[in-house]
Amino acid sequence: MRQSEWISLLASVIAGALLVLLGQNVLFLNVFAGWLAGPGMSLQDYLENASSPSFKLLWVGCMIALGIWYWHTFSRSTRSSTEVRRMRPRWWIAAGLLVLFGWLAQLSFTVFRWQVTGTSPLAGGGVTYYPVPALGWVLLLTVVVVDVVLLFWLPTVLASPRSHRFVVPGAVLLRGGR
Repeated sequence: MRQSEWISLLASVIAGALLVLLGQNVLFLNVFAGWLAGPGMSLQDYLENASSPSFKLLWVGCMIALGIWYWHTFSRSTRSSTEVRRMRPRWWIAAGLLVLFGWLAQLSFTVFRWQVTGTSPLAGGGVTYYPVPALGWVLLLTVVVVDVVLLFWLPTVLASPRSHRFVVPGAVLLRGGR
């Protein structure tokens, strides 16, 4: 891999980490607070105990998937366009599994965690889940997709080696052909 690709990879991973680990909470608190806060719910508490841990888990999952992708692409080279075409479904499966993983993490930290323990995350008790409104769920699930784009798609576009860059959707358009 060329030095510019290494720099692009590092920059995209750092930018993604800063967004997921720091920036998202700022956006949720200042821009989308009305979308996420349900009745009787402390948004700060929800972010600390449910949303942030699930997004951190997604970040770890994306970093593992990215590591596996680079290990796989650096350890083998393609000999024909047929091999490249056969890798496309693998990339899509990895991206799809990351989105599904992120959605399940949101559901687990917002609902299942509290129902399994039988405790209420709210101060007054009553419900065994965070009552996130429907629009809040749409926002959270959309942010998961955006995070996978930033944490998995973008680094694979910017720094997939050799012919493997033809596997990633949009890479040829953004980085050019041979």
